[in-house]
Amino acid sequence: MASFIGQACSPFSGAVNKEISNNYYYGKSGKEIRYSPMGNWFELGNQTLDADVKSFMPLSSDFAKDKDHIFFCQYIIDDEVDIHSFRTSNRLGFDKDHVYIPIENMAYSIQSTLKTDKKLFVLEGADPETYKESEDWEWGTDAENWFYGYKMIDVHYETFTPINDYFCKDNHRVYKRSSFDIIPCEIDPLTFKMLNERYVADAHFIYDYLRTNDGGDPSQLKKFSYESLDNIAFLHKDYLLFDNSVIYEGVLMEDANRTHFMVLESATKAYAKDDQNVYYDGKKIAGVDLATFALYDYDQYARDKNHVYHWGVKMEGVDLETFGAIEKDSWVYKDKNHTYAGAEISEN
Repeated sequence: MASFIGQACSPFSGAVNKEISNNYYYGKSGKEIRYSPMGNWFELGNQTLDADVKSFMPLSSDFAKDKDHIFFCQYIIDDEVDIHSFRTSNRLGFDKDHVYIPIENMAYSIQSTLKTDKKLFVLEGADPETYKESEDWEWGTDAENWFYGYKMIDVHYETFTPINDYFCKDNHRVYKRSSFDIIPCEIDPLTFKMLNERYVADAHFIYDYLRTNDGGDPSQLKKFSYESLDNIAFLHKDYLLFDNSVIYEGVLMEDANRTHFMVLESATKAYAKDDQNVYYDGKKIAGVDLATFALYDYDQYARDKNHVYHWGVKMEGVDLETFGAIEKDSWVYKDKNHTYAGAEISEN
């Protein structure tokens, strides 16, 4: 019934060309064009375009044109592009001079620095005739250059290649990969070797780059000397076992016994143990009773026979016998005395 009512009340008479875009629609009267994301006019609204109905046609999901104008979403962008040569791919715009990225599709941390009312960002230096974007949208190439982080990058074009989420290289240099830049680093490109999707090595060291969502500190390249790469093993991607050592998140776990080391099954994979200790986030949990240590279903909490731990830190004053989730699959825990929000007592 709700679906029928929604269709009956719809301001549209149908999509202009749903195979190309599900955002552009004819108005109920057939005398105007409306823009509505995914046709969800009830929640996302719809705007009437200043468009010629007879000549209007979608070019891609969010680009369209008529005999007079180029549109991005509901906006006329004639002053931003060359109308006569403009074309699109699924996500980008092109004309005879430039490659364009919709600003609203860019990372918010970049959007907030642009200080402009324009709808499109010009990818400086990109050749619109030969530019191609990768499937994950992060990389681009034209006939002569590579692009990353919404800009051209200075690399050896023929030999450059992305390696994993943290590194890339060409025949001359290895680069750390931040969110919006690549940074040359000390790793030897001639003996470079990818170990897995996180760790790499050269003839002298194993490397881990602690990249964060905002790009990270460029200095956070951790290196570890090794005797051999022949006995390397990985546990849940982030743990690297080599020689007699274990690395986690850029930390050499000095007390870890590789022979008996294992990761405890949990959502975070941050807990591990060997035959002597329990670890959280690469650090030993002091005073834990190994034999009775176990995780609760919501793994920010753990316990042994003596204590409850929150992210590896002992909680004081908790009644161990009654501590647990308030109900199945809940992230809220309590004991007979209190309800807890993380490690803190919550009266709510």
